[in-house]
Amino acid sequence: MRHVHWAGSAALLSLSLTLFLVPTEGEPRLDGHRVEARPAVVHAEAVAARAATGKAGRLPADVLSARSAALPPAAANSAGTPPAEARAVEAAPTRSILRIVDGAAFDTCEAPEVATMQAWRASPYEALGIYVGGSNRGCANKGLTRDWVSQVHAQGWEFMPIYVGAQAACTVANKSNRIDSARVADMAVTEADDAVARATDLGFKRGSALYFDMEEYDNTDRDCAGDVLDFVSAWSERVRSHGFTPGYYSSLSSGITDLVNAAGTRPLPDIVWYARWDDIAVTHGDGALPDNLWPGRRIKQHAGNVSETYEGITIKIDRNAINAPVGVL
Repeated sequence: MRHVHWAGSAALLSLSLTLFLVPTEGEPRLDGHRVEARPAVVHAEAVAARAATGKAGRLPADVLSARSAALPPAAANSAGTPPAEARAVEAAPTRSILRIVDGAAFDTCEAPEVATMQAWRASPYEALGIYVGGSNRGCANKGLTRDWVSQVHAQGWEFMPIYVGAQAACTVANKSNRIDSARVADMAVTEADDAVARATDLGFKRGSALYFDMEEYDNTDRDCAGDVLDFVSAWSERVRSHGFTPGYYSSLSSGITDLVNAAGTRPLPDIVWYARWDDIAVTHGDGALPDNLWPGRRIKQHAGNVSETYEGITIKIDRNAINAPVGVL
């Protein structure tokens, strides 16, 4: 993997990372599959030019990738000036930073020890899904603390914060806390507030991706599926109001299918994370999702419950291909 060295700092930034300026409440925003915001796309060549010269590099025309191709002309031409230090970027007071990782990631129920994560730097993975909270979280994660996040991030890891809250009333999973059709919106707001609070306690800042985990459910029950969509819409809107970026994990056959069918009709999460265990490590082109929906904002969980060993340490994980936002620290 090639890297860019930032002038005046020993920090390295992978070319697979892209920074966006994400509008907060009261401004245009990323909303479902349609990009309504005006992101400042930092192209690697422009960043390198600034690092070398101390001046702003102009963004080349080919910066308009699939992520920005859907922008209106004014937005596509509004790319900002990259800073000299990626991790110290300070946007305008009303905006926050969105951080993108493009590569391999894994998730596991319990946060591994710090020493284990250091050993696993020998793996091909760049990011880790961590379960920050929720009434249906499967593991206690007592070792998941702000200090743990800080130490593991210093090793070079990125994070996908996951929240396992109320599940569909028609879920096929063994989860006790379920969506009450009489309190859908209230439950969604309460859980969004809790998810943001828990992520914030761990050190994640505005702009961070925050993923709701909705396990597989019977979406032939249309009343139940409708409640899930109402819940996810309300949860996403509330997470946005806190300046975080709402993401959504579910099975391709239930939650993600319903999201695709609802695209363009209601507020939806800004990122999708779909489970399709075919062990094909791609986020586009596998026929799972229409290519025009959530481009550059996808994670695919392509294998589950597999054991891998690096530096003599074995962990049972789910494998993911990622081209999507992660936590901002």
